Amino acid sequence: MNLRAFGAPGRYIQGPGALSELGALVRLFGRRPFIVADAIVTDLLGARLRQELAGAEAVSFAAFSGECTAQDIETLADAARAAQSDVIVGVGGGKAIDTAKGVRMALSAPIIIVPTIASNDSPTSRLAVLYTPDHVLSEVRLMTANPDAVLVDTSVIVAAPARFFVAGIGDALSKKFEVEQCARAGGLNFFKARPTDLAVTIADACYRAIRSDAEAAVESVTRKTADAPVERVVEATILLSGLAFESGGLSIAHSLTRGFSTVPELARA
Repeated sequence: MNLRAFGAPGRYIQGPGALSELGALVRLFGRRPFIVADAIVTDLLGARLRQELAGAEAVSFAAFSGECTAQDIETLADAARAAQSDVIVGVGGGKAIDTAKGVRMALSAPIIIVPTIASNDSPTSRLAVLYTPDHVLSEVRLMTANPDAVLVDTSVIVAAPARFFVAGIGDALSKKFEVEQCARAGGLNFFKARPTDLAVTIADACYRAIRSDAEAAVESVTRKTADAPVERVVEATILLSGLAFESGGLSIAHSLTRGFSTVPELARA
């Protein structure tokens, strides 16, 4: 395989107050948004989301259970069809985002991702990781294209518990080594092609940003402050890490997650 491939979301917006851009983004893709968010996120941000989407023809909120399963996706896709929704908005952590991606696949509709925590690099990618109701990894589904837009409001990110921010740092740190190993070994990325040099460069930039700013950023997050180190680390853990893993490929660190999810003591760690 000599072909190389690289993919990315259509648009990435980040910063304090970025949620104010949601209404304009939705209007680029549709008039009837379908919001996938769990009960906690809906309680915290529901009023704000309705305010930002006040100009939409109709806004529907999904009753997301909190686990990304095939059944949940099917149920929510049926609800979105019934509401005649034409754009999907995934708001929350990895499970809500992946469930929203599943609904997007079922409806072939545009999708906007709005992460509320920086715990992983799912927002920018085509991947949706599904679990059984017992939280055992069951399958990985792929959208035909990356999200149409990713909207990261760092004032929302820093309001979440700091442990999520730290988890995202740990997830992103491995990308430099996994991508470099994949490239050296002749492995394939998630586009079934060789990693581009750009993907390797992005993985290295992700690592360098974290090593430079992570300690200061964590201190700022504990104070609920979105300052320059936080912005740089959020960009690294969400955007750079996401581009790196999908277009660069992964190695043993992430293959272990399949096994770990079957161990009850580790599955919900």
